[in-house]
Amino acid sequence: RMRKARPVQQDAKAAPVGTADASPVLTPGGDQFGNAQVARPYTTADFKSRVTGKIFFLNPKDGLNYVCSGSVINSSGKSVVATAAHCVFQGGPAQHIWSQNLIFVPSYDNNSRPLGTWSAATFWIPTSYFNHGNDGIVHEDDIATIAIQPQGASRITNVVGGLGWVPNNSGVINGFVTHGYPQERYGGQNQLRCIGNGRDAFGLNGVTFLFTNNCVAFGGWSGGPVINASNQLLGVVSGSDRSTNTFYARAGTNTWTPVLNAAQAAGF
Repeated sequence: RMRKARPVQQDAKAAPVGTADASPVLTPGGDQFGNAQVARPYTTADFKSRVTGKIFFLNPKDGLNYVCSGSVINSSGKSVVATAAHCVFQGGPAQHIWSQNLIFVPSYDNNSRPLGTWSAATFWIPTSYFNHGNDGIVHEDDIATIAIQPQGASRITNVVGGLGWVPNNSGVINGFVTHGYPQERYGGQNQLRCIGNGRDAFGLNGVTFLFTNNCVAFGGWSGGPVINASNQLLGVVSGSDRSTNTFYARAGTNTWTPVLNAAQAAGF
């Protein structure tokens, strides 16, 4: 069942005119889209790969299984995963349709689950995202927290580790890396990474997209973390135009901070 899950695909509002490749590619060993396989084993080769994992869920609108990516966060309750809002919310404007049977597999590796399988308890998304709904395109508020159920006395961050975070609403950020499991084009069984430089793109609600030409994210990478050199979350993958542009939802003070605070206030 896990191998047959479909990638979630969020599209940019308009495709660019010109090149169909990342420009330039900054990732050592990166392909034409800037993406390269992460060194194995994911659990020990790099902390960023250890905390990144694959998300599986059922969309109740069509009854099909889908996949996204996410990362463990060092929250106060040691039980939060960051991902994209469109991975947990499937409804239209103010319509309560949420992903079901969601599980997170940190360091997922070709159907292997070296750090276990963790079930979601509940989710939080920005109010603005709930109000406009999941319409299949990228959004600057496309960020969410997943509350993860403990396994006995074990909480996920104590087992796996977790990223810090840097609230940011706009501005240039260079030298970040994003990790995830693109099912589209790459098959979803290997963790990939891409190094990029980011700048502002259009946005609403006081938050701009973090935008790059150095990486092209494909379906299944949605929700994957954007990480700085200090292992802090800067944002998550919202989507791309499948050509040369990728849009990240920043860890904004009025998007990320409220959903993280809500999870922590609930004990996660």
